[in-house]
Amino acid sequence: MEELKRLKLFEGCSGEALEWLLSQPCRRQQYAAGKLILRAADPCRSLMILVEGRADARMMGEEGREVLVDKLKAPMLLAPAFLFASQNSIPVEVTAMTDCAVWHINREAFFDFMQQEPTVLRAFLEVLSNRSNFLSGKMRSFAVNGLRNRVVEYLDKHGSITSVAAVAQELGATRPSLSRVLSEMLSEGVIVKDGKGYGKR
Repeated sequence: MEELKRLKLFEGCSGEALEWLLSQPCRRQQYAAGKLILRAADPCRSLMILVEGRADARMMGEEGREVLVDKLKAPMLLAPAFLFASQNSIPVEVTAMTDCAVWHINREAFFDFMQQEPTVLRAFLEVLSNRSNFLSGKMRSFAVNGLRNRVVEYLDKHGSITSVAAVAQELGATRPSLSRVLSEMLSEGVIVKDGKGYGKR
């Protein structure tokens, strides 16, 4: 119960309400670092809550290339947008980056719970809206911005690029493509390179 209360979704719930929810079909599952939490194309049959650890969500891109979609950190819901979808296959692969714990709560029990607890329903809709905004921004970045602009956005947000391979995955590019763009930007004086990596001038 204390783990669930850390989530904004359940902030307004009484102990009695959460006791009822946990009396319904549910389980808490541990995942060691490096283990798959979700496979792409798995059906989303339960409300999944990451309550411990960090995980990465990745999607297969062109030519078998993996694209890092999001870095996930507890506490948060996993794949909430697919819970009540008619086509509820999860499009990403979620891998534990540290030891993780995930609650799996029966979908129909959660649906009944939201009807009894309007604050939870509103919070769940807010989660869905926020995830939609995040994914829309991600898609816009890939569709509209070229790799060079995505590099600039990344540097604005993170300050530096220390691992070309890791950032290439996050930006949905191959390592050679990102290296080529970085070399061009370096020669043009747009960015600088030191012992720690690449940064803005």
